[in-house]
Amino acid sequence: MKSHVVGSLLRPQALLTAREQHAAGQLSSERLRELENEAVDVAIALQEAAGIDVVTDGEQRRGVYFDSLAGVLDGITPVLPGQSEVLDAMVGADAWHTEESATELSDLEAKLLITGRLARRESLALREFEYASQRAKHPLKVTLPSPSSIALVFWSTEHSTAAYRDVSEAMDHVAELLREEISALAAHGCRFIQVDAPDLTFPINEAKFFYEAAGLDRDRFLAKSVELLNSVMTEPGVTFSTHVCRGNNQGQWHTSGGYGAIAAQVFPRMDNVDLVFLEYDDERSGGFEPLAEIPDDKTVVLGLISTKTDVVESRAQVERRIEEAARFHPLENLAISPQCGFASAMQGNPLSAATQRAKLELVGEIGRSLAS
Repeated sequence: MKSHVVGSLLRPQALLTAREQHAAGQLSSERLRELENEAVDVAIALQEAAGIDVVTDGEQRRGVYFDSLAGVLDGITPVLPGQSEVLDAMVGADAWHTEESATELSDLEAKLLITGRLARRESLALREFEYASQRAKHPLKVTLPSPSSIALVFWSTEHSTAAYRDVSEAMDHVAELLREEISALAAHGCRFIQVDAPDLTFPINEAKFFYEAAGLDRDRFLAKSVELLNSVMTEPGVTFSTHVCRGNNQGQWHTSGGYGAIAAQVFPRMDNVDLVFLEYDDERSGGFEPLAEIPDDKTVVLGLISTKTDVVESRAQVERRIEEAARFHPLENLAISPQCGFASAMQGNPLSAATQRAKLELVGEIGRSLAS
């Protein structure tokens, strides 16, 4: 059994402070880059020491997980509250849930909106890969956001329609830009690419507002999103994965409910996806029955280790859950990972660096034990 991570790791406090100083004009870009490099080195070493089979750079250069694309596109600009119903809902406290009181995303995470035709002005993902690939001894994965997640979340019927007829046209253009990004990564030797699609869980229950506000019904949204996923995963020689979670913001989530609500419409249609990363860390995720909808030859990566809590799971309990999952998908095509990133948003989830290390080590240990 292979062991994986989803993407992000906690950022060291020195890097968080440096980002604040850089935003305030108190730190040079060169010094920020040096600190990012140091953080990437530590992130890779941490994963490899834990025995993770496929590693990332920890997304240390990003403010939020989708920065690799959204942060380098012309045509996406910061907006004020009230300018986008979808975005206001996405970043507002009402959209996020936790065992504690929910909070809004911080001001350091840009609130963005499509206001013009999109164009790539650079490639943050390529810069990330070029540096990290020189450091990593294990296979290195790059994470990118899905076309539907970028277009949908930053869409405004009022402000975006000057550039695109509707959100579907915007999704198509984002997919085109993402294919360019993937081609550039592949040309430089990247062989593992993950396309994150947290928006696919919006239809499960209370998050349906996000696609309805953009003028899409449930079935059309799901069909379009999966169609675009397949359309960007066409580069020869690249192993493609997708991560389907329920939101991850400082320990909070936007959706609860089992994958059964979307499984029949989504999983059998993921033709070009090699690995499907799924969130299975608590009762919000439901049972393993929906795995039966995933073709047997695809690898299902079970996110059984929570990145949202400061408690390290029991190895015996996690292994029992893998046995349960194997009733619905072949054991030889199961893998293990944390349930999501440890820091999809810059501040990170509410757990310590020591707990993060222990959870990564647990992922590596279980992967090795079940591979033997």
